[in-house]
Amino acid sequence: MPQSRVASQSARIDQLAADWIIGRQAQEVARERDRAGFRARVESLSADVVSGIDWRRTDWNIFEVLGRPRMEDAHTHAIAWFLRPTSPHGLKDAFLKALFKKAFHIDAPLGTLECHVAVKKRIETGEVDIEVKGPRWWLIVENKVDAEEDQGQTEKYAAYYERFSKLNETFFPVFLSLDGTRPKSRDFAWMSYRDLREVLESVIESVPPAPEAEQLARHFIEHIRRELES
Repeated sequence: MPQSRVASQSARIDQLAADWIIGRQAQEVARERDRAGFRARVESLSADVVSGIDWRRTDWNIFEVLGRPRMEDAHTHAIAWFLRPTSPHGLKDAFLKALFKKAFHIDAPLGTLECHVAVKKRIETGEVDIEVKGPRWWLIVENKVDAEEDQGQTEKYAAYYERFSKLNETFFPVFLSLDGTRPKSRDFAWMSYRDLREVLESVIESVPPAPEAEQLARHFIEHIRRELES
């Protein structure tokens, strides 16, 4: 074999050997980088667990997406929507009846399907968060998320609506807060957001809502559980 050909083959062998060594080194570098990255991810996740962060959450919630995790008016409108029998949630008056049962331990009065629901209703003594007007009865919901009751607020509301008792109309007031704080007025029943969540959960399990409404209800339920229960 000519000397030049032998030299050429030897050079190719040397190049292949060098390429193989370089490839092995690159693989070792890549594997070490992967191991380092994996260790960093494990350490990060472990730190999250220790600090209490729910790192396994991959879902989303409309209240968080809209930037309204603790905005009182957003929750008031959601509650009113579920209370309104004519809303397209498919529950009719089931949520309204269940709230009566939870708050007052009685069956709802007659005419729940005929009621009218108003949000942020202005009255002579202030602004009621939710007013439900049925035939010869009223349901009032005063909602508090991160605020406290204003001075004499529930007492003023009670005095305003009790005027209608002279017309044989009944007044049912509820004070809703994160932890079920007792209001100043003795006329008001009180509920916590945990109570509210349990009411909505029981309703959508017993009365199938419309598909879109069920998603909203479950968002609200999970949002209450994560953000508003004390």
